[in-house]
Amino acid sequence: MLVQSTVVGTASFSPTIDVVSKLESTTNVAMRPEADGRVVRILAVEGQQVRAGQRILELDNVQESAALNASRAEADKDRINAERYVFLNQQGAVSAKDMDFYITQAIKSRDQVRASAATLGYKYVTAPIAGQLGSLDTVKLGDYVRQGQAITGITDNSTLWTLMDIPATQANLVKIGQSVQLQSQGNDAVSGSGRVVFISPYYGVSGTSQSPNTVLVKASFPNLTGRLKTGQFVKNRIVLSTSTALSVPVQAVMFQAQQPFVYRIFPLSVVLPKIKASEQIPEKQKQTLESLPPTTPIVVQTPVQLGTLEDNRYPVLTGLKRGDRVVISNTALLRSGMPVRLAPSTVNP
Repeated sequence: MLVQSTVVGTASFSPTIDVVSKLESTTNVAMRPEADGRVVRILAVEGQQVRAGQRILELDNVQESAALNASRAEADKDRINAERYVFLNQQGAVSAKDMDFYITQAIKSRDQVRASAATLGYKYVTAPIAGQLGSLDTVKLGDYVRQGQAITGITDNSTLWTLMDIPATQANLVKIGQSVQLQSQGNDAVSGSGRVVFISPYYGVSGTSQSPNTVLVKASFPNLTGRLKTGQFVKNRIVLSTSTALSVPVQAVMFQAQQPFVYRIFPLSVVLPKIKASEQIPEKQKQTLESLPPTTPIVVQTPVQLGTLEDNRYPVLTGLKRGDRVVISNTALLRSGMPVRLAPSTVNP
């Protein structure tokens, strides 16, 4: 029988955990007014990239602006008086007590300006962080808004979290710092790479479920393309470790009573003594084999112990060594001790 074969070599294996999860921005805040008031100006548009401290809305502030102007005028007057009394004191014309009184008044007036400016500042809704502004559909010119009312949000999608619910049976395999490969769903998939940054200390508490048999795991990664967004569902692959081991392709492996085995190839000269000593091989077959050239390839069923299948290859734990040759085609038609012909296009890993 004509068969293809491969030489046992090493391959890299990286056991993984695959899970679908939801993305969340590492920086995401809700915009809320710090004072009641009526909207008199909308200073940004939804979806706009804003900087930290940029004004988004202006509320009616006639009284607060007037109070700030009055405070500034009073502060200017008290500053001038303080400077005058400092000069007069240096000339000996007024006492130090009088000078200290006007200096104190100037300090109070200066602090009142700061307080008035802060009160006026509450009439502006400003961006606390840099990011992309959300929808402004809930507020229009003339609307009356209340302190603490959620108006919109700002999201910085430059760095994202993927929030993964890992089954309890696999949770102990996850470690801080492990690599996470991410891919969005759909035809035009976007890929990313990050690392595990948080593992919940308890089960069943996460941002996506309340299952008692899962552990929340967060991975952080840079959104280099800018095409991934908060709330998006993605596929994640946590790479638990990376190691090198002997391997065989899945096509080489057969199972008998749950025991894996491969057909290892030997020259006839190596296995003929055992074949002649075997009581299970008919004499006619032995005579046929004895008539063949000593270099004739013979297949021998060889039990092996294998690891977990990955990328169509099994890591070999026991049963084979580097350099052994095994069959990778027509394995279901073979039996131990059968002579074969090796296809010219022998596959080597």
